[in-house]
Amino acid sequence: VITTANNTVTTTPIVVGAYPFGVAISPDGARAYVTNENSGSVSVIDTITNDIVAIIAVGANPSGVAISPDGARAYVTNQNSGSVSVIDTITNTVVDVIAVGANPFGVAISPDGARTYVTNYYGNSLSVITTANNTVTTTPIVVGAYPFGVAITPDGARAYVTNWGSNVVSVIAIEQALTLT
Repeated sequence: VITTANNTVTTTPIVVGAYPFGVAISPDGARAYVTNENSGSVSVIDTITNDIVAIIAVGANPSGVAISPDGARAYVTNQNSGSVSVIDTITNTVVDVIAVGANPFGVAISPDGARTYVTNYYGNSLSVITTANNTVTTTPIVVGAYPFGVAITPDGARAYVTNWGSNVVSVIAIEQALTLT
């Protein structure tokens, strides 16, 4: 844990599961959600006390994690399960598992919370989940080779996808892409 005012370590390391990978902070700053790739779990950290308040079992090799803008849900990509686990952040339980493409990795949520975007590393595509009913709503959007990360612009108009295997970034006009698929 680092104090950003002076960039100093302020506490001893927090022990989580094996191979911690992704981390996301709740909008109110009260919780940090950490994916543990080799433990198949998510550690939930109270950011005031730095205590682990929950360990949530998810799919195989969780990597990416994103929190909805209202803080109600965490979406976790499970690489070797080809799925996304949806966590209720009040109860810290998995409330849904959504099948997506091959080897999902990166995840981002639109600013309005209506959609979740997931990169499918071996599928060279981007899956789009409607968060109201947690269903994949469109045919996967084709991007470059081995898509890794995804980010949505603050106005929700575009998605930027890094493609590790082709050394390019795909820029997707979101509304246009959703209408075409």
